[in-house]
Amino acid sequence: MGVTSVVKIKADQGAEDGLEELVALARMIAYARQVSQDVKLPFATNCLDLALEAVKQEVGEGLTKELAELSSPVPQVSVRSH
Repeated sequence: MGVTSVVKIKADQGAEDGLEELVALARMIAYARQVSQDVKLPFATNCLDLALEAVKQEVGEGLTKELAELSSPVPQVSVRSH
């Protein structure tokens, strides 16, 4: 196993940890969004919808099964700069 193999393994682990953190963040945002709906705070709900969609876009298509229950009515838009 060469140096590049070790670096790649560590990079893959770091990327996996980052994805797990983004999924956890998406779940927290979804929970806060549900609470804001329950207490009738429409502006907060809209802001949390946008935040949830941004996190879901950052995670990408690879984890759609884990994030399927975290849906919001916000249409998919690209927030990346051109």
